[in-house]
Amino acid sequence: MPKKKNVDWIMQILLTLLGVGFILRGIFLLLLAVAGEQEFALITDIRRQGGRHNGTYPNQYTYIISYCFTLPDGKNVDAFSTKIGNAVYIKANGRSTIPVRYFSFFPELCALEEDTKPGIGQLLYIGVGCFLIKVMNAGKKRHSRKVSSE
Repeated sequence: MPKKKNVDWIMQILLTLLGVGFILRGIFLLLLAVAGEQEFALITDIRRQGGRHNGTYPNQYTYIISYCFTLPDGKNVDAFSTKIGNAVYIKANGRSTIPVRYFSFFPELCALEEDTKPGIGQLLYIGVGCFLIKVMNAGKKRHSRKVSSE
């Protein structure tokens, strides 16, 4: 029986950490929208990954978009983002650009500008994170007995 408790405890920690990750992602995207610098990145590669998604919308694929942008000091930063799109896509031709946002003090923390626009997406990240933390840590409440001295 103790082994079951260990597994439950490990799952509780892992899902709590996942919730914290969701919250940090939502806050990160909001901060990038407010305090991030904008730059235009050169799209270096677009890869379609895996097969079709069997979801609500047919013929949806996951795409990995690789891009590179140059900082004002001349340093190049390479990054990538994932997107879900339809079956028709354009190959990278070495001339296409896309706006990105980054932190000037740590440019490796960057995202596509369309992902940083304040909206429901960031709130969903934060909400799902809070939900995971609350559900995983809403275990049995311990009741303590009050000892009265008469």
